[in-house]
Amino acid sequence: MRAFVVVFLFVGLGMVAAAQDEETKCCCTTRDTSVCLSNVHEKVNAELNAAYQKALNMAERYGSQDVENLKDAEQKWTAYRDAACKAEYGLWGGGSGGPNAQAMCVIRITRQRTNDLNSVYTTENR
Repeated sequence: MRAFVVVFLFVGLGMVAAAQDEETKCCCTTRDTSVCLSNVHEKVNAELNAAYQKALNMAERYGSQDVENLKDAEQKWTAYRDAACKAEYGLWGGGSGGPNAQAMCVIRITRQRTNDLNSVYTTENR
């Protein structure tokens, strides 16, 4: 059992690292990086939306209050993400790197939320 957990952990971490490589491959000019990050953002946003729909379907199995709780949590998470990434943007003091730093923040936090939704709501053990 331990060997399985360790292998699963390494495979899972490898998948996260591979996914994060997408934005680290965005380079060169600020504009090129911005376009690349926009493409990565679209991809992770689609993944989040798919995970959210699965979570809603799973919550429906339990009851209407669970669906409402998930919707409320998602609204609050969106507000948190936006505020956190606005704060990271602010660290750039209006410099040209700010928008790309904000985009990387949105990508990072969106991936975290997608992982959370998948691990909590789409587990077959529930």
